[in-house]
Amino acid sequence: MSFFKDSFSNPSRYRKVASDDDIRALLHGTAEESVAFKHQFPPRFPIGGRTYFGGLPTVPPDFRWPRAPGGTPFTFMAQVDCSELPDFTLRKSLPDSGVLHFFVNWDLFDGLLEAQCWPNQVVLSRAAEPWGEAAPPADLPPCYGAASAGYRFPWLRYSLGTYPRTFAKKAVTMGLLRNLAEECPPEVDDAWASRYQELWEHEQTAELARFYGDPVVAAELPQPTSGFPRTAIQRPTATFPAAWIDIEIFCGLLIKWLIETGARQLERGKHVGGSPWPSDPASVRAAYDDAATRSHAWVGQARSAGLMNAVPEADWTAFWSWLEEMNGATVDEIYDIRAGQRLNELLWEAVRASAHILLSAGEAASSLVPAEMMGELQMEHSVLVAGRWPRRAGRHQMRGAGRDVQGAPREALAVGDVLLLQLDSDWSVPWMMGDVGVLQYWISVSDLRAGRFDRVRVTLEGH
Repeated sequence: MSFFKDSFSNPSRYRKVASDDDIRALLHGTAEESVAFKHQFPPRFPIGGRTYFGGLPTVPPDFRWPRAPGGTPFTFMAQVDCSELPDFTLRKSLPDSGVLHFFVNWDLFDGLLEAQCWPNQVVLSRAAEPWGEAAPPADLPPCYGAASAGYRFPWLRYSLGTYPRTFAKKAVTMGLLRNLAEECPPEVDDAWASRYQELWEHEQTAELARFYGDPVVAAELPQPTSGFPRTAIQRPTATFPAAWIDIEIFCGLLIKWLIETGARQLERGKHVGGSPWPSDPASVRAAYDDAATRSHAWVGQARSAGLMNAVPEADWTAFWSWLEEMNGATVDEIYDIRAGQRLNELLWEAVRASAHILLSAGEAASSLVPAEMMGELQMEHSVLVAGRWPRRAGRHQMRGAGRDVQGAPREALAVGDVLLLQLDSDWSVPWMMGDVGVLQYWISVSDLRAGRFDRVRVTLEGH
């Protein structure tokens, strides 16, 4: 009603109709500068410098690995060499030298709110040379914690393997990025808010493209096809299994399915549709036991040969012959775990998981990544992706306005904290922060000025 009165009752109080130039001026006036991080794709080895994600921290001799109050070591996430930071408005609030090491505790992922304020989740190292890669503590927990590691690394749940305790090391570059306010400022009349949104999307995308590069086209490995009456075993890529890690992941996933679905289905005596299945449970159970035994044997062979090494042709042929043999012996195309339809799903899951591992494991291992996977990998290493349902890299940044998922930025501002670092969910690491959420490190202005990074507060929010 007030807008109606302003517009029609008193001409002297008419609001100016905002032109695109007016809105752009307001839009760019809201800009907050931050330091953004961009993945190096394809990676180059060895990874140099002291700014990177994952791996192990590069530290001086007096470094002490931080631990939770109960004694559990924190997991290393990233580090930033402050001497390499670009010049920007908030640069003076950050150290001019030294390395900031960022850690996390998995109790935070399990919902323990008091873990947000545990000390020393960020460590500033400024000692003299020589620096070197820190040795991980013997009691370092697996990535994502003991309770969740099996969910994040499902192929290791029953294959008698140990879960990773560190993330893959990823080279990143830093650059200046301006974040424009998505919310329409009060200077713009409500009637023009939709135009503000349109211009915000255009201008913010242009700003992102300036640093991250033009959008890549969403690419995904073509899915397996179904057949009737029996689906044939299909190769997700021409070279799969190129490395022994391919075989370990596939066999670990197959063992998981045999235990969690196949064995339980046999115990119930019926399939998921509720009808009796199979007609000869004893023979199917024996076949499942044989498949699990042979899967364990393949995993053992893979580890003995070296997971990042190439699979010899004789073993490559034997592996496919085994899959064909299992598919040929199935008694049901839909419910039998050995059926081509199920095995193909596991093959596709395996090639995706192994490609990320190989890509980060060194020059020789990365050369084994199938050519057919490179488009999908490029998509997952890119922040800007054009196409439907893309899997893109996360927006990682220091300072500036953080991503608001469940209100942490608003709460931080209320208590006077500022964003030190944001680590986003990221397909390329791969990092999954809760349910496609974000990990954020907050610090008060006074602690930032005093260099009290040991007092950083950490929040995790997901959808």
